[in-house]
Amino acid sequence: MKKLSTKIAMWLQCALLIGATAGPGVAGAEDVQASASQRIEEALPQDCSTESHTLVKTRADSGDTQAQHLMGMKAYLGACEDRDLDTAVFYLSKSAAKFFPPSMFHLATVLQLRGGARDADLLQLFRGAAERGFAKAEMNVLLYYVDKKSKVYDIAEAYAWHSFCAPHDTFCDWPQIDEALSHMSKSDKEKGEILKASLFEKMKSVKRFDDIFCCAGTRAGSSSGFGWR
Repeated sequence: MKKLSTKIAMWLQCALLIGATAGPGVAGAEDVQASASQRIEEALPQDCSTESHTLVKTRADSGDTQAQHLMGMKAYLGACEDRDLDTAVFYLSKSAAKFFPPSMFHLATVLQLRGGARDADLLQLFRGAAERGFAKAEMNVLLYYVDKKSKVYDIAEAYAWHSFCAPHDTFCDWPQIDEALSHMSKSDKEKGEILKASLFEKMKSVKRFDDIFCCAGTRAGSSSGFGWR
């Protein structure tokens, strides 16, 4: 367990630069520019040939964010070889450290699967992705805040994220969540309203960042190329 925790901590040092620079819930100018600069239209080969793998790996190791994400996702999904979570975390950490929303989300998902990561670290990745327009992460943020067993439980934050997420994501509108929020104290509700207003204002200027499909032509399967929707 100690060895596993050490390995996770090592990858998170890279991926959680968000916490050391902008702080929770804040996207700085450099962060926004870095994410926007990755919206390129070039497709990368997804097949399992040695030539394609070498090309993508070379670009990933040279710092190409899209290639790093692809390398991480192929390892996570076991697209060409057996699933390799160590490799998935290694490459997804690199692209997540550059505030690439899909990588932030999927890195947190992989770390959840492995176990041993702190709720606070996972929430930071999910929230970082959500606040940069990756809508798929919003439910994860909500579930962490509304879970009384979680060390990051915060019913006021849960109220704010539920208000933002529920109108466009039916998964955010589970009856159990409504039940939990119905027992809020007056002070928590007041705090939640302030957080809600702040969240809605912040997200007005954030463009939606859709997920990336992986991996066409491999055993993981996909009918779409590796590009932007």
